[in-house]
Amino acid sequence: MPLTTQHIKVITEYPLNETLNPFRAKLLEREDENAREGDIADLLGALVVSQAAYNLTAPDSNGNVAARLFSIQQRVRGGVMKVDHFSRLVDVVVANSPDSDIWATVFNLITALSPSTPPRSSITPTFKATPIKTSSSRLADSETREIVEGELFEEMKHCTFRGVKGFHDKFFNPKNWSKEAEASRKKIMTAHDGKRWTGFPTVTDEKLVWDWLRSLEECALANAPYKLHTTKTANQFKERKGQMDLFFQPAAAKASNIVEYEYKNVLVIGEQKKSYDSGRFKSDFLQLSRYVRGVFADQPTRRFVHAFTLCASKMELWVFDRSGAYSSGVLDIHDEPDKFACAIIGYATMDDDAMGLATFIERENGHRHVTLDDSSGNEIRVRLDRPMIRQKAIACRGTACYETENSHVAKFSWVSDKRKLEVEHLRLAEDRGVKGVAGVVAHRRITTIAELRNGLEFPKPHPFRGEAVHFEDLPSSNKRKSSDYTSSDASETKRRRSNSQKPKLARELDDRPSTSKAKLSLYTPSEDLWENRIYSCLVVTPAGRVISEFRTIRELLESLRDAIKAHQSLYETGNILHRDISSNNIIITEPETAGGFKGMLIDLDLAKVKDSSPSGARHQTGTMQFMAVEVLRTVDHTYRHDLESFFYVLLWMCARQSWHNGFAGKETPPKESRLRKWEIGSFTDIADAKEGHMTVNSLERIMGEFPEAFDCVKPLCLNIRKMLFPLDKDERMNFGTPAGDADQLYTPIIAAYDGSMNDL
Repeated sequence: MPLTTQHIKVITEYPLNETLNPFRAKLLEREDENAREGDIADLLGALVVSQAAYNLTAPDSNGNVAARLFSIQQRVRGGVMKVDHFSRLVDVVVANSPDSDIWATVFNLITALSPSTPPRSSITPTFKATPIKTSSSRLADSETREIVEGELFEEMKHCTFRGVKGFHDKFFNPKNWSKEAEASRKKIMTAHDGKRWTGFPTVTDEKLVWDWLRSLEECALANAPYKLHTTKTANQFKERKGQMDLFFQPAAAKASNIVEYEYKNVLVIGEQKKSYDSGRFKSDFLQLSRYVRGVFADQPTRRFVHAFTLCASKMELWVFDRSGAYSSGVLDIHDEPDKFACAIIGYATMDDDAMGLATFIERENGHRHVTLDDSSGNEIRVRLDRPMIRQKAIACRGTACYETENSHVAKFSWVSDKRKLEVEHLRLAEDRGVKGVAGVVAHRRITTIAELRNGLEFPKPHPFRGEAVHFEDLPSSNKRKSSDYTSSDASETKRRRSNSQKPKLARELDDRPSTSKAKLSLYTPSEDLWENRIYSCLVVTPAGRVISEFRTIRELLESLRDAIKAHQSLYETGNILHRDISSNNIIITEPETAGGFKGMLIDLDLAKVKDSSPSGARHQTGTMQFMAVEVLRTVDHTYRHDLESFFYVLLWMCARQSWHNGFAGKETPPKESRLRKWEIGSFTDIADAKEGHMTVNSLERIMGEFPEAFDCVKPLCLNIRKMLFPLDKDERMNFGTPAGDADQLYTPIIAAYDGSMNDL
């Protein structure tokens, strides 16, 4: 489109100067499409932050150029936009064209590629999804690939293993195959001349390699239950979780006219590169991990996921489970053709158990069922209906909740074997007469990570480049067989490494941004090479709505008040501390079926009996936005910290969630909420932000983000703030737990809620 006089004025006033110089050489040299994708995203990022972009009005006069370019950049990062779209921009940048030509090209790009308004997620704060741990980070349109992969690195860096002994025998041993699979192996091996695969392309371009793989499949695996697929375009997957190169899915899921794929059907993930570069391992691994996380998110009850990379002729086979990732080590498909053939045939013919699918879930008449034991030891069969919660991470509890046919809730989760199981906490709470906490209907222990990894021998975790792994506390024999693994093997490492002792990159990563909706993980080194987790299904009653689905202000306040009463009962009567108060662990219930409670507490996975010894689990976790300041600073968790978390839930519901629940009227939410600082930055940054926000002046600014309908809640917020953060003799806010009876906080906070509801 032609530039206007005003455009030219802005471009002249804010020249690019040397801003784009670093990108010219890279854009000229790159041939690999994935590398060019990264360079183009970086180029767009440089344009996004330029002064001109912020001052140039978008082509349709809706917002500025920076916001529109940012949306396009994220789509490039997410792998949903091909580099071909940017050929003209690359040309004008490489040619060192005048700024006016560059911005004219940008305007044409925006007109061609972006919607008429910015994506809703970029202008409206949201909090609908499950809070998740570390990578946890969500993969949403509002996140860049760097942030997502940065979180994944933090999640996976201590639990990634390469060259695991016994890998091929466990997953790809032809001794366990059917006659048909063995016949397929023999057919495939006829394509190897003793030195190399005869049809393997000498130029390992993407399409040529894919065509070769498909030729092997057509030759030997025409009737296999699972089919190999390759993506022909950059947007063939419905979800914006990344467009994987290669993947296997059930043959029945393929239609002759298919145009879109779904992560819920993906069985095996593949990533292919034109060349092999050991120095690129980290980036390739994190790219693969992004896809795996997408599969776990859409298949939340899956036990593990198979994946592989094929870089030129170098192949590495992977398994990802809820305690990390481990591989076969790198093999050359020409030098070890039998291992390659076994892998391809294995992926195409594995049974559900070897594929890591949810074999414990039965399917009948279009419904899913799971069989559990009730409190008397009798088997009951529960139908899983509406999905409620799922967790978007890999190495985590993998929590997935479903409403059942009897209005109960079925919860699947992987919990450290060093923690007391939630069912034990709930039964203890019931025995001790706790009120306002979910009751146990049935339970089933499904499996453990140790059982899944049985027969494998693990080396030390992979030392990522620039990230030293410390094993001073490991026993002298650093290799352990999974069959030798027991829950009593590990003891918590008492000595914590100070920040000043960490390697430089570790310190930098501590200060990198984390993402919203993320579980914070304060990592504790352990003698164990990996975390053993117990997978179980727990059915509890009653069902309810998570508190973020409140429909009236009174319902919000009543539910929070009653959840605090439940917490008090759990703590004082049950002698149990919850330790994970968040918007997803408070449910809105019907008093008639919940013992008179309008709000109840759920999810005692991280709970702890008072005065019990440390669990020894590797991760101390909580939901980042709601964690107390002192907990973020690694102070031991107390009841007061949970009450602080309740307060943060109240503020979050009023300042963020209320805009989505029909309270805004004609008002518009702030473009950037102050509470965003509770989600991003280092753990220290988040603690500092919360501390600063708890002054009267800062809290009033946060309350300025409430819709007008919530003005009636502001006195309550100021009242609770005063109770939780009293001034000491030097007029400094006190974030500590007061000595004496816990009622000194519970009673006035509950009374404050009652008073606020009376005022309503």
